[in-house]
Amino acid sequence: MGKLSRLIKGEVQRLVKYKILPVSLVTAVLWIALFLVLSPDEARSIAPLVIFVDVAAMSILLLGASHHLEKQDGTMRTMLVLPVSVGQILAAKTAAALVLAVESVLVTAGALYFIHQVTFNYALLFCFVLISGTAHAAIGLTLSLKSRDFTSMLGLLLGYMLIFTLPSLLFSLGAVPERYEWLFLLSPSHAASHLISSAVLGSFQPEMAAAACAYLALLAAVLFRFVVGPRFKDNAMRG
Repeated sequence: MGKLSRLIKGEVQRLVKYKILPVSLVTAVLWIALFLVLSPDEARSIAPLVIFVDVAAMSILLLGASHHLEKQDGTMRTMLVLPVSVGQILAAKTAAALVLAVESVLVTAGALYFIHQVTFNYALLFCFVLISGTAHAAIGLTLSLKSRDFTSMLGLLLGYMLIFTLPSLLFSLGAVPERYEWLFLLSPSHAASHLISSAVLGSFQPEMAAAACAYLALLAAVLFRFVVGPRFKDNAMRG
């Protein structure tokens, strides 16, 4: 446990070193500015989208940036000679990604409360963010490991968003009938969006939420076990 905590501390320090955590905080400040010009109802309705963008898209983007900066610095090779397992390294990277997600949620929830006195089920949202953030950390690491550099990683991210995120956004805007939502849960982005929206808006559907949680947990486990884990060591050695 002590080794894992030191790895997590190192990952967070690198987030600061690479200016990733400060950039995430600046993004959160932009959301606060947005809430200032919206009515309470408008702020509450857009909050799930704000949180979703930070937990899903921004987490993948920032995790990818961190991964490729670590490759350039040789940090990944250094990690492999430490007396820790690849599983512990990946757990630390996932925890660092969750730090970014939780930081966004705290800022957004705080802004909604202090600006508009909007509250919701914080415990439920926290649980859903952890599940969604872990799944998207696995997706982010998968895209990073399959890309040669940060530019190619951005191309993979764009492709992912076009396939999985854009349809979910169209659904949230009412462009797709609600009867198709069960089918949309096959998209990790929509599963995460559904969970976050249900916690913020209070539109909780137990069966659908349980299915989304199970799907994201299974997806994260499969990606870490069969994709990220096997490729990580080889990718680090090749540099």
